[in-house]
Amino acid sequence: MHQTNINRNAYALTFWIVLPSIAMVLGILWQQYMHSMMDVYASYALESLVLILLILLVSRIFFRNISSEYTGGVLFRIGLIWATLFFAFNLLNGLFFLALPLNGILADYDTFAGRFGFIVLLVVFLCPRFFGRIPEDDPDLASMPIGKMATIGLLPSGIKIAYYRRKGAEIGDGVSMGLLSILECKKVVIGDHAKIGMACMIRANEFRLGRYSKLGMLVIIDTHKVTIGEEVTIQEQVYIGGLKTDKSVIEIGDLSMIFSGSVLNPTHPIKIGKRVGIGGYNYLFTHGTWQPILDGFPVAFGPITIEDGVWFPWRVFVLPNVHIGKEATIGAGAVVNKDVPARALAAGVPAKILRRDEEYIKRFTDAEKREILRNILGDLVGYLRIEDWTIEDPKFEERYAAAMFRTPKGPSSKVDNHILFMFDNTDDVWSLVKDRTLVVSLIALDETQRKKLEEEGSWWFDLETSEWGGLHTNVSVMMSGFLSRYGHWLKYMS
Repeated sequence: MHQTNINRNAYALTFWIVLPSIAMVLGILWQQYMHSMMDVYASYALESLVLILLILLVSRIFFRNISSEYTGGVLFRIGLIWATLFFAFNLLNGLFFLALPLNGILADYDTFAGRFGFIVLLVVFLCPRFFGRIPEDDPDLASMPIGKMATIGLLPSGIKIAYYRRKGAEIGDGVSMGLLSILECKKVVIGDHAKIGMACMIRANEFRLGRYSKLGMLVIIDTHKVTIGEEVTIQEQVYIGGLKTDKSVIEIGDLSMIFSGSVLNPTHPIKIGKRVGIGGYNYLFTHGTWQPILDGFPVAFGPITIEDGVWFPWRVFVLPNVHIGKEATIGAGAVVNKDVPARALAAGVPAKILRRDEEYIKRFTDAEKREILRNILGDLVGYLRIEDWTIEDPKFEERYAAAMFRTPKGPSSKVDNHILFMFDNTDDVWSLVKDRTLVVSLIALDETQRKKLEEEGSWWFDLETSEWGGLHTNVSVMMSGFLSRYGHWLKYMS
């Protein structure tokens, strides 16, 4: 076994001699034939990108098809030796073959100067860990989060995602991970087009993030099990964690939003339903303990359940063993220590029920709903104009409201686009639908109507079913986001 390990290490080191030689030849040819054909920074960037791809390809071939299993310690040493040899070859190549000054060569490793040598060197160092086979019980030499953030966290999003996929993560298409963000999870499932912002640290035994969901900058999650639905937004500087138990589980339903500065403590389960708004600097704690229980002091552990459609404004504090019913509203600054029934308004310290259902939730007539939508379209026109969109004055009729617009840039800046607020599902209203129309319907649309709109390159926003569809573009996301200003959180169905 010892002899086998020596042979493996010898193969790895011998094999590496080939790659710097190729890199050196590439550098000479690049300087002679390519460097003068483009901007200097573009030349450095493209040369570095070619080198990175070459290093990744060679490492992948070697570790996956030639070598057997390596330990983490061996992979660490190989990466360190590879990086040292790469730097030495690059130095000799620059000094003796390209006749470059020492300062110029070293500047290539200064990322602030717009060069990419440092990133290439980092890829060289991490390549063995990308593609080497590590036993399950082997200690991870980069287990400290700071170390990972300073190594894996610095990788470009695409390479970082490839690294986590190599470690077994299920990551969909169009996913992005910001600078310094890391995943320390045994199981990872991330849906298509999800986004993880800068300097996020996710540590969990199981982490699931639904499609089109977003984590803002400096989100820290440190608990046992995390399930985040589709189109969820967690804004900047949110902390989810605390004492860990086998019950430390948090679930967040589709289209919910947690605003900046909030702290959620899932020592016991926290379940947040769909379309829930958790305002800024809210605090959800499933345990309260400090003084000794045997001396008679109060100690509380228990779950928190927040059903669909609940709204927390800012600085709400929720204590353990609280159940908040569907579509309840909690006043700002409240401390909730007891259950709140569905569709109730509660506020105060401690929170008390102030009103229930019909006492504060209005029932609008059809005519009143149409007038509200006309006002929303008027607000939308004003908003788009301050964003430099070209938009005509809206046209208000009994059965519909409409406007025509063009965006400042992009495909929608070259052709007419239409907004149609549809109040009646009749043929004469449908005859107004043209190509590239945003149809906002007060009445439910059937599957045939939805499909027809999508096939014609239009979009549909069904206020009755709280769903929308069509191509996921900046324009359609704008419309969905604008409707959410008025509490209509629509789920993307296409």
